[in-house]
Amino acid sequence: MFIRLSLLITYGGFLIALSAFKTSELFLPQIYQFEAFLGGDKWMHFKLSSLLAFMALMTFSNKSQEVLKIVIRTTLICLALTLGLLVDEFHQSIASTRRFEWLDFLYGFSGIGFGTVCFLFIFAISQQYQLRTIKKTEKNR
Repeated sequence: MFIRLSLLITYGGFLIALSAFKTSELFLPQIYQFEAFLGGDKWMHFKLSSLLAFMALMTFSNKSQEVLKIVIRTTLICLALTLGLLVDEFHQSIASTRRFEWLDFLYGFSGIGFGTVCFLFIFAISQQYQLRTIKKTEKNR
């Protein structure tokens, strides 16, 4: 848990720094290169949000939790990430060096959805594996 949380905090700090540097117009050539590497501005929003959502869900979820608790926790995390996206886009609307775009928000929101689907897929597979392991153990007794 500690390692996952450390990675999530580091990644979140990276995203905040990326936005702050772009707003303050620092490291713009490197940021634009990074955007191009990820497929452009919109795809960057999608990919970075996907990874953020996946990391947050992996960090704050436990395999042994009940499915209802996982669904509630997943929903709360997705809402918090969506609020963070809105705050960042609002910040861009008031910064003179940036501009607000609903399309950026939609790509980021879609990225959160994709990261969530990936997490739920992996979670479902791990639950099935865990159930099979338990059944095999009980059968061998």
